[in-house]
Amino acid sequence: MKNSLFLCIFALLLVSASGSLLAQDQDSDFHPALSDNFILGVGLFRSDNAFKLSAGVGGDISDDIDFGDSVGVDETATLFNAQLRWKFGKKRKWSLWGQYFETDASGNATLSEDVEWEGLIFREGTFVEGGVDISIARLFLGYSIVKKPQHDFGVGAGIHNLDLGAFIGGEVRINDETTGYQRADVGASQPLPNIGTWYNFSPAKRWLLHGRVDWISANIDVYDGTMWNFNAGVNFQAWKHVGFDLSYQYFDLELSVDDGDWIGGAKMSYSGPVVSMTFNW
Repeated sequence: MKNSLFLCIFALLLVSASGSLLAQDQDSDFHPALSDNFILGVGLFRSDNAFKLSAGVGGDISDDIDFGDSVGVDETATLFNAQLRWKFGKKRKWSLWGQYFETDASGNATLSEDVEWEGLIFREGTFVEGGVDISIARLFLGYSIVKKPQHDFGVGAGIHNLDLGAFIGGEVRINDETTGYQRADVGASQPLPNIGTWYNFSPAKRWLLHGRVDWISANIDVYDGTMWNFNAGVNFQAWKHVGFDLSYQYFDLELSVDDGDWIGGAKMSYSGPVVSMTFNW
């Protein structure tokens, strides 16, 4: 229901812009994102979340905990999402991309089974609260292998900086006794390299179809794991320098962490529609 309302709002924005479309004219026969030097997108990512994390002390790591089912952490969230692309060089085949998105989700529940986290055991029947937060900043250098007025296909490499954190807090219950409220936090941050590819196609003057895939598989410092980031969508150029974009994004992260503040692992996924306003010049 929420996603349907989200899409309806986007559709209304397109309809409201349509009255002035016929009065607008563009130099190119195709979408200006393929010819302009700068493209900025700012929007919201309505995500369905899945969090399974583990943590321990002294090398004794607990089983994965489903933060949605066990701890009541929100399974949907609205994320801020921003992206900038700058094309440069001979025939502007080189491009530098920057992207950032962040979210935090929290919740509470009464445990239906024992949960062990950072050396604390929260017994069945204990009231707990928990939270997960993640922020991702990406810098990506790409090269367009095929760059035509209607097409843009390229590959590149870059850096993702992952900043992850989670906590569980509540009454620690031993048998029928409680020891009072306790909370254990974990967190880690690490820049990781990635490779990626993209394809943009303009079927008509004001329309752009776009897709992108990024991938990481690395064992670097505190992290050992894989990441996939997929995005596909359509952009409608409402005015000369302004457009609206609707896309679907899928982000999946699976890793183990061996850090002073976190020994354990994480399996996270975010997926859902992204609505953005784009600016090109």
